Amino acid sequence: MPVNICSQEFVRPPNPSARHLRCFAHLDADIETILPHLNTVLKGFRYAADPPSLTLKHQAKLITLSRRGIAINIVKDQEEAATLLSWLVQTINETWENRETIEPTRKGPPPPRILEILKLLPRTNCRECGEPTCMVFAVKVSDGVKDLASCPRRVVSNRSI
Repeated sequence: MPVNICSQEFVRPPNPSARHLRCFAHLDADIETILPHLNTVLKGFRYAADPPSLTLKHQAKLITLSRRGIAINIVKDQEEAATLLSWLVQTINETWENRETIEPTRKGPPPPRILEILKLLPRTNCRECGEPTCMVFAVKVSDGVKDLASCPRRVVSNRSI
């Protein structure tokens, strides 16, 4: 079941000042049966059985894999989308080839709790991260929109969130 991209669409978000694109790629094969295996390999953020989908956090982007498609919430241009899609197609195909040795996972890790993230922040609302408050930043980290490393004043900790 090698999978390939058969078509792509790019749209601008409704915000008129947005400079990024959203990418939707259509697959030439149904990947529903391999989604639980991909969840194991890619350490998915959210797995849903009905309708079948897997959402990942990758490079501060949310990527959703569904039966016959891939949606990427933020790409700067078509070249970045092509790089991500190439990586995803390669990963899907390698996972399919190795599926007998991969334990499927039908659940994702619990999302980081906002207060746990907030404890790792300076709580000074310095705005150096580009957000108006540390709480807003913590929510965006929890949602996968921002990365904790984007806070230049964060508390370095060995704890994982």
